[in-house]
Amino acid sequence: MDTGSDLIWTKCGPGFFDSSKSKTFSKVNKSCESFGLSTDCKQTYQDDKSVSVVLGQETISIGNENFPNVIFACGTPDKGVPYSGIVGLGRGDLSLVSQLKESVFSYCLGSRFGPKPRSVFLTGFKASGENTNTQTMPLLKVEDKPYYYISLEGISVGETKLPVTKSNFAISNGYGGMIIDSGTTFTYLEKRIVELISDEFMNQTKVEKCKDHKPNDYDELQHCFKSLGYGPVPKLVFHFEGADWELPRENYIYEKHGANVACLAFIANDKDQDNVSIFGNMQQQNMMVIYDLGQNSLSFKPANCNQL
Repeated sequence: MDTGSDLIWTKCGPGFFDSSKSKTFSKVNKSCESFGLSTDCKQTYQDDKSVSVVLGQETISIGNENFPNVIFACGTPDKGVPYSGIVGLGRGDLSLVSQLKESVFSYCLGSRFGPKPRSVFLTGFKASGENTNTQTMPLLKVEDKPYYYISLEGISVGETKLPVTKSNFAISNGYGGMIIDSGTTFTYLEKRIVELISDEFMNQTKVEKCKDHKPNDYDELQHCFKSLGYGPVPKLVFHFEGADWELPRENYIYEKHGANVACLAFIANDKDQDNVSIFGNMQQQNMMVIYDLGQNSLSFKPANCNQL
């Protein structure tokens, strides 16, 4: 479930999708370029992984309802791509929510550290949920961008408010700003801001920093330290316009069970050409996140996704 892209695709071939065996599949006569893809029909993602696709139209069933002629792709992903398909939920014309004309949708992403994480996607009246403990902030639109922009105004570590302001996330000519993205694992911030978070965290916890030892599966995480075990950690709060998103421990510290090293789940976005910050999916774990495109708002509240 990817709010940072639009294309809906699954792997081609046995065990995945074989268009020759579908009575409702038909090819699309338009070029890939006309749908915003590259000329060689490739979709590339934030992690630089890509998939080569064949565009078609297909009937998609959700619950007891059928939706005919949904533009859909059968793809061959790069070697090492860890997923078998993606449901694009962005603002663009190809996304599932755009094609189904859904104005409200929500999801709850289960903890990656749980034994059997369960995630939930809801549409229509079920998506709005109850208002108890719900906070709401505006969703911002940027012309020609398919992303959901949110207005970050500050960050606190414990009782310390960092020297981070709304101006650090200003949008100018399509550059800058912050998007919320269910398809990106960690949160990407300006290098200076990542270092501010790390320095304040280290100062408050007095942990020993690890310069060389990192988790084997996420070498991009630079701010690592000897595991705290069950020791206390400072609360970390992202202050958005009209809402304070407090991150539980597991939403900002990447720490495998039994490991002796942990890392802060933030990455410097130096290489991002648009200089856009990204609020990733680890930071959204066990939160019901509600997108209301009619009201241009985003709401959230703590939830146990495994029990939904």
